[in-house]
Amino acid sequence: MTTTPPPSTEPKDQTRETFQAVTQVAQAIVTVLDNVTATTGNAVLSRLQPFLEPMTATVGSVVGPIANLPFIQYATAVPGMRVLLAALGQVNVEEVRSQVDELRSQYPLEGKRTLAQRVMAETALKAAGVGLATNFVPPVAFALTLVDIGAVAALQASMIYRIATIYGYSPTDHDRRGEVLAIWLLSSTTAGMVKSGLSIAEVIPGLGAVLGIATDASLVYSVGYFACRYYETKRSAPTEIMV
Repeated sequence: MTTTPPPSTEPKDQTRETFQAVTQVAQAIVTVLDNVTATTGNAVLSRLQPFLEPMTATVGSVVGPIANLPFIQYATAVPGMRVLLAALGQVNVEEVRSQVDELRSQYPLEGKRTLAQRVMAETALKAAGVGLATNFVPPVAFALTLVDIGAVAALQASMIYRIATIYGYSPTDHDRRGEVLAIWLLSSTTAGMVKSGLSIAEVIPGLGAVLGIATDASLVYSVGYFACRYYETKRSAPTEIMV
């Protein structure tokens, strides 16, 4: 009697190890970039903070009720609506809390900035995967540009919420919705124009995939960088009760 050997887990283990190695490299790059420019970035944002805080609170109070309307909630299932939902700060709050709690338990000795950098690195890798997937078949790469932008926007919104939670701010507060838009405004205007301008080049075999991966990852880093600067300067002159 012959027995069938159990399926090998070696490929899965290799994939997991490769992902962990890539994550560590990404984390190291993000840490260096973020720490080197953090002081300058905080100095700039601290000047803008008195103007941004009232704006984000007002926008959040307006956007919150709109985002909770039934037809907006229903739109969550429509892929083409992901950019709008991300702009409204429509994220899974319980998932955000769970992910931050897991990160804190996994790295209990790390400070807020280091934990936020881990979130940035992880999100940048996911965005790079989106860029690879949507540029895998060059003839349809241009048609998938909106899908790409929507998926990356959703990742960015979730990242901002997680960074806010790491820095002690409630993910359920309407201010977070206004902050998503403010941080995008600070970080993504130029980067978004670059992304749009490269969408034609992304149909070029080989080059397209590289550009898609690089631009999506850089978009995420720029948003994460400004989110860290925003919440670090916000903590230095608190106007909101932290949790």
